[in-house]
Amino acid sequence: MKNASEKKSQAASQPARKPRGKPYKSVVNVQSVSALGVGMVIGAVVGAGVALLVAPRTGREIRALLGNRASRIGRGPGVWYKLGKELERAAAVKRKQLERKEAHDRVRDHTTAKPAETV
Repeated sequence: MKNASEKKSQAASQPARKPRGKPYKSVVNVQSVSALGVGMVIGAVVGAGVALLVAPRTGREIRALLGNRASRIGRGPGVWYKLGKELERAAAVKRKQLERKEAHDRVRDHTTAKPAETV
């Protein structure tokens, strides 16, 4: 039997195995890519058809439901619009606070500064 050190030295002396097959970049198989695209389109159409057939509501009910949801979205300001306005207000308040603090610091620095000596 060979010991572990002999196996390691034997493995190190052998050249690295060359990968089998063609490199990925050189494989040009447009047919498989187009078949995948066609299969995805057919799957989407079949899936939509099955969804319509097994839907728990009638077409009229679904259209009404979608119409109501669409009108709710377009009706007033949504959550994101309100959040944006709230963030704008918070930024304006913070900006005013920083401006006041800066003005206060300028006044304080001006009053505490020693007057220049006249020669």
